[in-house]
Amino acid sequence: MTIQSIAMQQALEQLRATRDSIKQTAVDHSHLAANGAGAAAPAQKGPSFIESMRSAVDSVNQQQNAAKELQTAYARGEDVSLTDVVISMQKSSVAFEATVQVRNKILESYREIMSMAI
Repeated sequence: MTIQSIAMQQALEQLRATRDSIKQTAVDHSHLAANGAGAAAPAQKGPSFIESMRSAVDSVNQQQNAAKELQTAYARGEDVSLTDVVISMQKSSVAFEATVQVRNKILESYREIMSMAI
């Protein structure tokens, strides 16, 4: 496996974890609504959606900072290979694009929910 495919796998795992968290929250809310317990708070089994998104954004930020540091080190003439710099930049780019796509899906879902008739 290449480093780029490993980064893609990590990004996919984060997205899947976020998706599973969203599905579980939806199931918890629909179960509460069906039982008439709308005021009760659902039991938290894992990290909340906000925590999952925050950790994903923090991960992207760390990858971008690492890529920037490698880029700067290479420009200064330190012992950093060009391939490491390029791979690091690609990893951060893929992670950023995945995060942007998740954001777009969240906004699309929000707009759809807001346009639903009650």
